[in-house]
Amino acid sequence: MQTRRTFLQRAGMGAFAAVLPSFSYAIPPAASGHGKPLKIGFITDLHHLQFGKNEERRMKAFMDAVMEEKPDFILQCGDFCRPKGSDVIMSEWDRFKGPKYHVIGNHDMDVCDKSTIMALWGMEKRYYSFDTGGFHFVVMDRNFLRKEDGTLAHYDTSNWGPMPSEQRSFTDAEQLEWLKQDLAAAKAPVVIFMHQPVFLSEWTTELGNAAEILTIFDQHNFAATHSGSNAKVCAVFMGHDHDDRYGERNGVHYFMMNSASYIYTDTGAHYYNDSLFAFITLDPAGKLQIHGRNSSYPAGTPEKVMAAYPPRISDRNLKIIAPGVKKG
Repeated sequence: MQTRRTFLQRAGMGAFAAVLPSFSYAIPPAASGHGKPLKIGFITDLHHLQFGKNEERRMKAFMDAVMEEKPDFILQCGDFCRPKGSDVIMSEWDRFKGPKYHVIGNHDMDVCDKSTIMALWGMEKRYYSFDTGGFHFVVMDRNFLRKEDGTLAHYDTSNWGPMPSEQRSFTDAEQLEWLKQDLAAAKAPVVIFMHQPVFLSEWTTELGNAAEILTIFDQHNFAATHSGSNAKVCAVFMGHDHDDRYGERNGVHYFMMNSASYIYTDTGAHYYNDSLFAFITLDPAGKLQIHGRNSSYPAGTPEKVMAAYPPRISDRNLKIIAPGVKKG
């Protein structure tokens, strides 16, 4: 994580997120005939070996819970590990024999290029989609920098670090065109995973071409509404900011999922005592639930950090009706 802006700027957003009530979000019902709810084991921003810190303990805690919960698939949402020194991390990951999915984060290329970290993970494509349990899932790659001439370059061995924030977190044109086509072909409600956020972040200068992505979501959902399709973008899960937030925009529910490991402020990295992760349940009948983990800070953590950044991923349990979804 790069150094945060002034603490007060960020504390306003963090404090708001901390007092949000628990919710369960209605999403467009999938076509009839789908069975039981789908459970996803989710972790993001583990940051193994970031600042030289070993995160094998946090990874084991997640995987122990996975083996107990038996989700339908697991997914890590970026900033996971490094190509060397991650044998135990990957051994833990592979304890789960079901489907496993990766999202690329910026720090995954701290010491290598995308192809190297993808090879470690067995990740064939940097962006992709798949269908399971009555939903269509999309994984995006937001790891491009914009050069001075306006062209984009892959993140590679921390090459984005020296760049101004306005030149980071871009998504390439090839992927955006693919996204349009993929959404247009979807036959079920769409859930999207990405590392860098397109919404909810106060890092307003480091959103890259997020506006283009939001426009694609808006236009797709507008067309789906008018055609009567239930294959709308209904939920977007994001990492990167190391915070616990929720927001709704044009009928799409956005979730900022907290880091497994720490919050970074103007006083440095403040690690949680326990690993944070979540289990997400998607019901084809039209409900999304999050069961997250809570932790605490070690003694000596500044009070302003503990007050502004609760170390948790919030549960979401209250039913609501999404705009545009007809009851019955």
